[in-house]
Amino acid sequence: MRKRWTKEEAWEWQRSVQWVMGVNYVPSVTFHGAELWQPDTHDEVMVSVRRELALMRGIGINGVRMGIPFDLWYHERDKLLDRAEALYHEFAASGIGVMPVLFNDCVGFGKPADIAPKFGRGWRTYEIGHHGGAKDNPFTGEKERTGWIYWDEAEWRPVMEEFLRAVIGRFRTSSDVIAWDLWNEPGNSNRFGMSIPYLKRAFEVARSLDPVQPLTAGVWRYPDDYGVCKDADVDDIQRLALDESDIITFHQYDGFERVKRVIGKLREEGRPMMCTEWLNRVQDNLITDILPYFHDEEIGSFSWGLVAGKSQHFLPWDELWKKRDLPLNRWQHDLFDVFHTPYDRAEIELMQSYAKKRADGYQKDEE
Repeated sequence: MRKRWTKEEAWEWQRSVQWVMGVNYVPSVTFHGAELWQPDTHDEVMVSVRRELALMRGIGINGVRMGIPFDLWYHERDKLLDRAEALYHEFAASGIGVMPVLFNDCVGFGKPADIAPKFGRGWRTYEIGHHGGAKDNPFTGEKERTGWIYWDEAEWRPVMEEFLRAVIGRFRTSSDVIAWDLWNEPGNSNRFGMSIPYLKRAFEVARSLDPVQPLTAGVWRYPDDYGVCKDADVDDIQRLALDESDIITFHQYDGFERVKRVIGKLREEGRPMMCTEWLNRVQDNLITDILPYFHDEEIGSFSWGLVAGKSQHFLPWDELWKKRDLPLNRWQHDLFDVFHTPYDRAEIELMQSYAKKRADGYQKDEE
């Protein structure tokens, strides 16, 4: 079993890959991407995916971050991974690598009455007017209830490990995969430290498979004085994520000055960095400020969203609607509307300019 990469090994990996200017990708015709993975709707969704791939190529996107659904894997196993492999190859043909996400703490609240994994069929229903497409969602500011995940059930933990082994085992040497995001937002949905033993176990199992790609889990919540007070630190589960990750990944949806303070503190980890979620125009988290900074600091990134669709990520988080002093008329996420018209053409042109700089830079290195 390999150990956590040394800092030198992490920087060696960084030097071997392109600077990533990517997006968190949910096909616009799907609800959270579910219909992409279902056998009965997959082919129809792929028609939309190919149109959206053309948009990515036109911008110069070279990375997508996407989850792999456990529920469908539970029923289909290799058939689901076959579809994933074909999808990853199609992305790779357009010069786009994939960062798969395996587990997640940004989840719905409360244990469902029936926890049996569902074999989804048909087009999913969604509710108009809510970020994420559902009235009851993780973005309401809920303070009392706790999110539930399969890892909470002792009898399901071996199945979670089996899922992890199957996915990483299939792609552990694939050049289509940029890195493994083992756990999205550990501690979210009021879980705090509940997932600490599970996160630790996920890293152990993943390392036993000896993938050639880096393993990581991103930090996402910071105390107010983080990056100001030298002793300020993230909570225990996020500290575990930092201590286990080969490369440092993080989410940052705040204004530019806060982004720079957080990054300044994370620099102390001494490892390459990637921002795996950002872009929140409602909170002045803007492409025009942050993308140039990421480029100059050699921080890869995945902004949230490509084309506005059923999951309605262009709407503010539900809890933000209460803050009437915010510019709630702005889109929160996404780059294009349903007609593939840019939300802000200047954003697209800026992204294209940085894609060109990336290409020119690699061309010079090859000369």
